[in-house]
Amino acid sequence: MKRMRRVLSFALAVAACAAAATWPAPRAASAQAPPPPAPAPNQAARDAAKGDGASKNADGKAGDKREAPDEDAPAGVEEISAEGKTSQALYEEAASYARRKFEEFEAKQVPFNELLRHEVLHDQRKLAERHVAALAARGTLAGEDLYYSGLLYVLAGRGPAALDAMRRFLAAGADAPPALRQKARAVVGQQAAQSELFAEAERALADYQAGEPRTPSEANNIRVVLANAYAKKKDFARAAAHAREAFASAVASASDGQLEARSRGPAVYGPGAFLANTLVKSGRRDEALAVIQQMRALALAFPSARLYGDATGMLLSNGGEIDAPPPPAAGPGAPELKVNEWIDQQPVTLADLRGRVVLLDFWATWCGPCRITIPKLNALHRKYKDRGLVILGLTEYYGRGEGRELTPAEELQFLRRFKRQHGVAYGFAVSDHGENGHNYGVAQLPTAVLLDRRGRVRFITVSAGDEEARALTRMIETLIEEKP
Repeated sequence: MKRMRRVLSFALAVAACAAAATWPAPRAASAQAPPPPAPAPNQAARDAAKGDGASKNADGKAGDKREAPDEDAPAGVEEISAEGKTSQALYEEAASYARRKFEEFEAKQVPFNELLRHEVLHDQRKLAERHVAALAARGTLAGEDLYYSGLLYVLAGRGPAALDAMRRFLAAGADAPPALRQKARAVVGQQAAQSELFAEAERALADYQAGEPRTPSEANNIRVVLANAYAKKKDFARAAAHAREAFASAVASASDGQLEARSRGPAVYGPGAFLANTLVKSGRRDEALAVIQQMRALALAFPSARLYGDATGMLLSNGGEIDAPPPPAAGPGAPELKVNEWIDQQPVTLADLRGRVVLLDFWATWCGPCRITIPKLNALHRKYKDRGLVILGLTEYYGRGEGRELTPAEELQFLRRFKRQHGVAYGFAVSDHGENGHNYGVAQLPTAVLLDRRGRVRFITVSAGDEEARALTRMIETLIEEKP
């Protein structure tokens, strides 16, 4: 029961001030946005729609109620004619539909809610069905027409039809462009796995691995679907083998600069969490904990506060300890800060602060749990400032405060008043963009990132929970005692 209370406490604390977002455009929104509505933590990138724009979890409560979409006349789908369009154009039109709608909603600041997201994806499927039907009506399909019909069937959620189309394309398309043949193999691998045609799926994966061009992400998609299919059949040994390969490939891609900073954590957590869960189900808990700790170490090296929070939540749910961080993994060190204005703090760089222990507190005035942390941070400042601790409160211009819109100059004065009124003892660093949050993988507020005297990220907390505050204090003590 005690451990369950700890897990629930951690999860509720993280959820309390998840960074807000509007609609999930394909470029991830800033990790810090004006508050309502808040997406649920720990899931955004894992549920991203493949080929149809990104999608994030939400609490499902925001926004108005809507009727279920009509099957024959889906709400929100324009009556787009297929006449005169190539098969490629029809596919690209359907594939980009959800992304375009999400961008439209984001531009109009429509509150995100799960029901509306499902409507958009439903409409996209209906558009894909309409386009593939228009293709089929043109007669027997071959070549690229057959290939794009297969991709449209995938978008429409018609796996068996997609598998059949891509099988026929590969059988007859020896002279087709290599990129198309590789994509077709990837579709065959995934759809065969979903149909529990394991031998065919394994052959498709092997053929994909032997072909060119190939990407780690596409190979991983096949592995993950295969692993999931094996797990459903309770063949955990084969599931774990594919999941481990997918995790290793994701780690390599995230570690060698192939991915931008804010994408590294989600790229690693999806296959890592699946691998850990598969190992637990197969009775290999110690191996699962090692995978989770590896994710925490990677989160410090990238750095990615989001990955650290997700992996720590998983650690707690499997009986691990929040105050047992792994040793720092190899990495380039903490990203330098980009600051436009300083409040009660001389301009400084992280390089200037080498030899000090530095606590970066990512926060916002609109974040209620962030305000709860202020007295705790004040106490840390008073206790450890003379022993080498420096606390920097990192925020940005949001364009609002005191219930109204503010210019940057007005917001800066608002922040000064806020600091005085709340008795904040440490300095603020204000930016006019979300780059600092992106560089540190911040997805929820408040988030605290602790650097050692050598400028390495050594600990991250995500929430305003008391247990996290105690763990942070213990880590500060440890780092103060370490020699540079």
